[in-house]
Amino acid sequence: MALISKEGSRLRIQGAMTVDTVNALLAETPQAFTAENLEIDLAGVGEVDSASIGLIFEWLRQAHGRNTSLLFVNLPASLVSLATLYGVLELIPQHTH
Repeated sequence: MALISKEGSRLRIQGAMTVDTVNALLAETPQAFTAENLEIDLAGVGEVDSASIGLIFEWLRQAHGRNTSLLFVNLPASLVSLATLYGVLELIPQHTH
């Protein structure tokens, strides 16, 4: 199961971002998109699948509708590989440390 915690303007995602957890993650996030600029920290994400790519773009769509900008940090290597495979990595706003 995945868990979202909010620390100021940072959302930390813990656990899996898979087809089994996408709906739960979507249900938790709308109320979190209240700041103008949010960082979504994926350092705690252990498992991803193709649904995680869809989730990221749904988050971006929702944030856009609320005039919130999202920046993704600490993308897991497996997520970077998937996004690269699908040719969408450059569409994910991210900051690498």
